[in-house]
Amino acid sequence: MDEQSVESIAEVFRCFICMEKLRDARLCPHCSKLCCFSCIRRWLTEQRAQCPHCRAPLQLRELVNCRWAEEVTQQLDTLQLCNLSKHEENDKDKCENHHEKLSVFCWTCKKCICHQCALWGGMHGGHTFKPLAEIYEQHVTKVNEEVAKLRRRLMELISLVQEVERNVEAVRGAKDERVREIRNAVEMMIARLDNQLKNKLITLMGQKTSLTQETELLESLLQEVEHQDFLRCPLVCGGKCSGGQCELRSCSKSELISKSPEILLMFQQVHRKPMQSFVTTPVPPPLRSELVPAYDSSTFVLANFSTLRQRADPVYSPPLQISGLCWRLKVYPDGNGVVRGNYLSVFLELSAGLPETSK
Repeated sequence: MDEQSVESIAEVFRCFICMEKLRDARLCPHCSKLCCFSCIRRWLTEQRAQCPHCRAPLQLRELVNCRWAEEVTQQLDTLQLCNLSKHEENDKDKCENHHEKLSVFCWTCKKCICHQCALWGGMHGGHTFKPLAEIYEQHVTKVNEEVAKLRRRLMELISLVQEVERNVEAVRGAKDERVREIRNAVEMMIARLDNQLKNKLITLMGQKTSLTQETELLESLLQEVEHQDFLRCPLVCGGKCSGGQCELRSCSKSELISKSPEILLMFQQVHRKPMQSFVTTPVPPPLRSELVPAYDSSTFVLANFSTLRQRADPVYSPPLQISGLCWRLKVYPDGNGVVRGNYLSVFLELSAGLPETSK
């Protein structure tokens, strides 16, 4: 549509009160004129209850809501913008010298010109000319091809980003899995530590129970002997000492002699079990740790050391298999080969994992 036609239609869709573009359009049921809802509401409430165009009586509730009018006005705005762009484009595609439309492309000068420049300007004599529309289409095709390449590249990059994001999620999932394994392993290790503690406590409580029983037996025997009437104070004090040794009443000599074999027999039964039998091996407090693997020590002997020093070749120890890995010592008897001297160069090498037979 040309600019005049667009403007004619746009006039129809202007508010007859404020003469601006319709906003929230309403229609008078009597004259079918369009107006803004805010304009007609203000007129009916502040002026008089009649249409300002046809003067017919009118209430706010009688107005017709025209939702489609907004879509029409948006389309009209789009057409007006297109016409404006065409005007600007036509102004740009004109020859500066002749104010004619650019229609020819000078292949020699790589420049867009009008037909008068090509025929009468004198500046392009003997040059090669091509239709501007043809060259334009070629450039549009090239630009579209490059745009397509860029879009494909963009999609590839988006795909790579998504792949990286999936990789990130996989790595996080792997970390969570390892955390679960570690927690399970720690819980099992704690359970095994509790079992170690339980076994040690059982041993110690057994030792304590045996000693407690023997202690109670001796205390009972001492109490029984101390309460016998035949004990007498070894001090010549007549039972008047205050040291606690004369609290028991003494007995006659004959009673002591008659009771003595029985008491001595009781003592002998107690001493029959030697004290060494109560001495037990202490339970070591440290508990076995599963975090630090156990290591063994061994000796690596360099046989024929003098001969080895003369050759200066490295000597390897037998393999050391620790925690699923295979290590070995690499020894230079006369330095490391770069700096020679009277010293040993010792290296620890990780040679391989455990052999298949020992896995």
